[in-house]
Amino acid sequence: MTNFENETILVIIPILPTDLATVTGGYDLGHAVQAGNTAAGPGREAGQTLGAGFDAGYKVVTGRDSTIGSTVGGPIGAAVGWTGGFAADTWHQLHTPAPAPAPLPAAR
Repeated sequence: MTNFENETILVIIPILPTDLATVTGGYDLGHAVQAGNTAAGPGREAGQTLGAGFDAGYKVVTGRDSTIGSTVGGPIGAAVGWTGGFAADTWHQLHTPAPAPAPLPAAR
């Protein structure tokens, strides 16, 4: 008999603010927060839509009304949207190559 073991190890590697200062052009936390804020609205709308769909499906299956989906769908969607916007902007800031320097004037 063979014995299989699956082991998942989650390691969170902290990013120190001093490390972010080495990003070309600097890391702009305010820009990442604004990207999160921008994505929160569409996330809320998607969450409300999915929550209403959950409530409708619950009524079809059980015959009883539910407001669970419509109550929690919006806030959860907004949180997921904000997190996604923040993360995408942060990734973009950390992985976008620096612009090429301007060429020097020609010698005379």
